[in-house]
Amino acid sequence: MKAIDADLDKINWPAKGEIDISNAVMSYREGLEPSIKNLTFNVQPGMKVGIVGRTGSGKSSILQTLFRLVDLTEGNVKIDGVDLTTIGLHQLRKNIAFIP
Repeated sequence: MKAIDADLDKINWPAKGEIDISNAVMSYREGLEPSIKNLTFNVQPGMKVGIVGRTGSGKSSILQTLFRLVDLTEGNVKIDGVDLTTIGLHQLRKNIAFIP
């Protein structure tokens, strides 16, 4: 367990649910064309968001970066101001969910 994980447990993270994705770039493998290119958006607390698009547009890739199934090659993802790369996978995945 990372040290920050214990701190997040104390404050019941994520308390608000703000998601901030900045300049995100993600490829499934080195040498492949990025599935996500320079994606930037902010989801305010309490908002309901739907991600729509045609096949291959990156919908699933966005979810995979939120759950850190695939790491970004550039940019960052923050939830309630916490960069997801600074916390453990167990802490992250037990505290977020999505509805397909």
